[in-house]
Amino acid sequence: MAKKKITKKDPRKEISGWVDYKNKSNSTSGKKVSASLKKLHAERRKSVLRRLGLIIVVALIFILGLGYFISPLSNVKSVRVLGAQEINPHKIVTVSGIKAQDKVIGTIFKKSQIKQKLSQNFPEIKESSIQVKNWNNFIINVKQYAVAGYVKENVGYRALLVNGKLSTYTLPLAKIKKDKPIFINYSNGKRLQQALNIYKQFPQVIKNQVRVIDGDTKRTTQIKLILKDKNIILGSTPTIVDKIKYYPVIAKNLKQPSVVDFEIGAFSHPLTSSERKLVENTK
Repeated sequence: MAKKKITKKDPRKEISGWVDYKNKSNSTSGKKVSASLKKLHAERRKSVLRRLGLIIVVALIFILGLGYFISPLSNVKSVRVLGAQEINPHKIVTVSGIKAQDKVIGTIFKKSQIKQKLSQNFPEIKESSIQVKNWNNFIINVKQYAVAGYVKENVGYRALLVNGKLSTYTLPLAKIKKDKPIFINYSNGKRLQQALNIYKQFPQVIKNQVRVIDGDTKRTTQIKLILKDKNIILGSTPTIVDKIKYYPVIAKNLKQPSVVDFEIGAFSHPLTSSERKLVENTK
């Protein structure tokens, strides 16, 4: 029986390959661990720097804010009013509530409340805006409603605005606009509104001629106009707007100051002595 051939192996050779592989594997793992540690340290360093930067920025903002609040720049220095015509600007400032030494930031946050106050207290104000210039100087810009006419009162004349409201201020005769009509003898607010609405519908050529609209009439549906050419127009409130367009043609044929009556048809007659006095006294 033949014997098996036995191949002898050197154990050192056999294990040397495994040792070499293990050494290489350990070397690679070591490099990977070292790289991971470096990356981790770098990320931690960046994180610390970010946090430190954030802390510094917040601290700077706090210091700057604190410096601003204790400086004179944080307090209101002045308040100016622009756009107010007959309205007293000092009254506007008083109603606004903005005072010197108020905090600028607090006043800015109250802008909408201030504008609401102005609208409630001054019917003349159509809109307003509030600006801050040079850190702590406030400017109140005001836009007023146009004046449609004036209402005569015992102490003077109040502006009748296009929105139908009366102004808070009173003017002497010398300061009212001569191109606007004067409403007299109107104690009833509804009749005054009606007269204003009728006047606003007149042709511009007629508007330019109307000097006085008199509420002292025989009937509540009657309207009386005293013109700059010294004529008087009588009309009915429901029909005067349609009929008054014929006035320029009629006026050309008048030989002397007259009453033109549009209530029923259209006819005229010379002014009586009392009507002449009315024209002369309503200036």
